[in-house]
Amino acid sequence: MDAKQPSLKKPAMAALAALGILLIGAVVFFQERLFADTSFVAFNIINYKSLAIQNRRYGSFITQIIPFIESKFHLRLTTILFSYSVSFNLFFFSAALLIAIKFKQYGLTVLMALFYLLLVSESYFWDYDELLQGITWMFLFFATILYLGKKEINKVVFSLLFFLLGFFAISSHFITIIPTIFLWIYFIIEKKNWPFSKKMSIILSCFLVGIIALKFLISQSKGYDDVHLHGITHFSLQDIIDSFSRPVVKIFLYRCVTNYWLAVIVFILGIVSLIRTGGKMLAWWAIISIIGYLILMGITYASEDSNTQLCYIEIEWQSLGIIAATPFVFSYLPKLKPSISVWLLIVIFITRLIYIAATIPSFTWRVHFNEIVLAQMKKKGINKLAFYMDNEIRPKYKLDWAAGYESLFSSAMKGDKPQLTFCFVNKDDSQTLEILKNPKGFYDAYYSLSPENINHNYFIIDTTQPYQIMTYQELFK
Repeated sequence: MDAKQPSLKKPAMAALAALGILLIGAVVFFQERLFADTSFVAFNIINYKSLAIQNRRYGSFITQIIPFIESKFHLRLTTILFSYSVSFNLFFFSAALLIAIKFKQYGLTVLMALFYLLLVSESYFWDYDELLQGITWMFLFFATILYLGKKEINKVVFSLLFFLLGFFAISSHFITIIPTIFLWIYFIIEKKNWPFSKKMSIILSCFLVGIIALKFLISQSKGYDDVHLHGITHFSLQDIIDSFSRPVVKIFLYRCVTNYWLAVIVFILGIVSLIRTGGKMLAWWAIISIIGYLILMGITYASEDSNTQLCYIEIEWQSLGIIAATPFVFSYLPKLKPSISVWLLIVIFITRLIYIAATIPSFTWRVHFNEIVLAQMKKKGINKLAFYMDNEIRPKYKLDWAAGYESLFSSAMKGDKPQLTFCFVNKDDSQTLEILKNPKGFYDAYYSLSPENINHNYFIIDTTQPYQIMTYQELFK
């Protein structure tokens, strides 16, 4: 991997510009991005004044530091929420800047920008997912070891950095393991600019396997990861065959024609370039990895279909963009004139930014919906409200399980005292309906949070009335 090749320097600057635009977008649409898991984690950080690491995904600490410190110093809620919403893209951009300017790993910088754009549309508004943070740690991991591999550095220091960065990457999400292994083997096969001897490569490979094993060890519990790992740890030959016919794979392949078509072109250009330059082994490795990713998705997400929200499933596919774009970045682009490669990337970036921009209305709709509901609640003197699931509204609202946090934030930022909040409930969910009868509680999507467990510096909840339960139409009568 000739990452320092002069022809990749200008493309790397174009990549930084693209990531900068994504950062600006995060600033402009910070409220639109405060939904689902993002609002859940933000509430826990602010309410309990502590980091809210989920499912032992330790690499996610990096985006929680700023809101954690701000809550400790009792900064305004709006400031904390803004900082948290923007912190994700700030981390991505800062890492890319370090990789390009300090480590001069221009190829990795371009690949990183393609990762955040090629297979992205709705998922741009859900940057919370620990996978995205894990991939950023992964790029920092590769940039650091490739840079230090050519330097005379203390082995203890190198080993420590190798472990820490590798651990933050792998621990953040299981899917991070796939692009990490792919790039590791790709760079070893390619040999260009790979700074380690055969013996050292074997040692470091064992070290990397150890980090992956540690991830599996610390994740052994009956939780979110276990459910998604079950298919991978209990599969048969028939499962592999059936994976290609699963809805989640078929829908993705359809979107490769309607949405992600640029990723297909990028992949083909990279593979053709490898074959023409004698890199058949690398081409086969990329092709096999793509097929393997499809199989893993078909097995792991066998139950996902057209009803699955795009903003959710898109993130699970996003790492495939790294595999698809690697031959393009390290084989095809270096053969072009720098000016041509820059303009090619600009076209790719602008096209993908247009696809992201096309999803903006659906997320601004959610913010507007929250505002008109809260306004009507205030008009009717309702402080806590539960909507019955609405077949018309629910699909547009996308992920509604965290509506309680989102509405609470919106009301708090407007200065309401007490703050208003609403959630959604299924008519058949007797357990939740019973919870909502507690006048003192705040329903946080799982159970009723009592007043003594609420941070009153930020949240003032009505403790005199239970949730009023009605349909959306009844609220506006």
